[in-house]
Amino acid sequence: MARHDDAPRGRRDLILAAAAEVLLTAGLKAATTRMVTDRAGVGTGLLNHYFRWPELRALAWSAIFDAVAGDINDGNRPPAVAMERYLATAFAPDAWIYWRLWIEATDLAGTDTALAEALSTARQRMQDSLAAILRDGHAAGCWRADDPDATALRLGALYDGLAGLLLSGAQGLDTAAAEAHLRTAFRLECGGGG
Repeated sequence: MARHDDAPRGRRDLILAAAAEVLLTAGLKAATTRMVTDRAGVGTGLLNHYFRWPELRALAWSAIFDAVAGDINDGNRPPAVAMERYLATAFAPDAWIYWRLWIEATDLAGTDTALAEALSTARQRMQDSLAAILRDGHAAGCWRADDPDATALRLGALYDGLAGLLLSGAQGLDTAAAEAHLRTAFRLECGGGG
């Protein structure tokens, strides 16, 4: 049986999980507190008791991208396998919702300080995860990576730009071409097989 003081934590976590689910289905800009309360099965008063909307939205967004960053480098894959997975899944159909959430967060961060902080933290964590793969691959002799942090920044920037172009429906670019561009950049940067 849960202790009495665990009940608020459980409700708070329930609301946060519901907010993350809403973001994944509706997107960051379309999400509303009403969608979250409906999903969580709670009233607006309880949501407002635990969170202000900008804080909840940023926390839910962060939870989503903490999972994504952890998946980039979970520490259990050899670096060549981790890099291949990064390259092969970057533009997979199930990644589209994450691109949309990332770009929406970038758009909203200029006026939403909670989201701006979440975006900055997530951006750094993603870059650190990719840099760790690059560093490990260099140490294992899979490729060269003289400055893994700078390489991760450049590869991440290309990834973001290509994702934005794909979302905008840029002529002459499809997911296969986007992946090929990312693989070429990796190969040019690191001499790796990507």
